[in-house]
Parts: sequence; structure tokens; C-alpha cells
Amino acid sequence: MILQRPSFERAYDKLTPQQKARVDQAVGRLEKSFGRPHEHAGIGVRSIGHFFECSAGLQLRILFVVRAGDLVLVTVGSHEVIRAFVKSNAR
Repeated sequence: MILQRPSFERAYDKLTPQQKARVDQAVGRLEKSFGRPHEHAGIGVRSIGHFFECSAGLQLRILFVVRAGDLVLVTVGSHEVIRAFVKSNAR
């Protein structure tokens, strides 16, 4: 199941319609392929500390965590936004 944190919803609301479409497509692919490394390689899933990141295009990333088998979307933004978020939320 895909869940969203309020931080993701706030960031998503600021995106353009084209960016939202790319995020929606990436989330759909992520839900179908997470846990199958050969399948999710195409969307660039990688671990960043206790988070995971996937690509929704060249300039857009989705940050998420896995909790009890669910994928929880944390935030979405540029590479720099994701890095800053991870740094400020390091354990």
C-alpha cells in the first residue's frame, strides 16, 4: 500500500501539472516493482540512510520509507531538496 505523509502532500501540491503526472507515473511503477531489484532499477531506487529515493524525471525525486510493508511517501522535490530533507531528518 502507498501512504503519504503531510510533508509529501504539501510538496506535491506545489508541483506543476506536468511534474505531478511524472510523480504519479513513478509512484505507480514503484508500487509494482519495489522489492524486485531488476524491475525497480529503471526508476532509480536507491537507499539514502533510513530513506529510499526514486526518480520521477531528471530533476525530480521522491523520498519514501518502508513501514510494515507499506511504502510511505515522505516528500518530493529536486535532488537538493531531498538531500536537505534527509540531512535535517537524520537519526
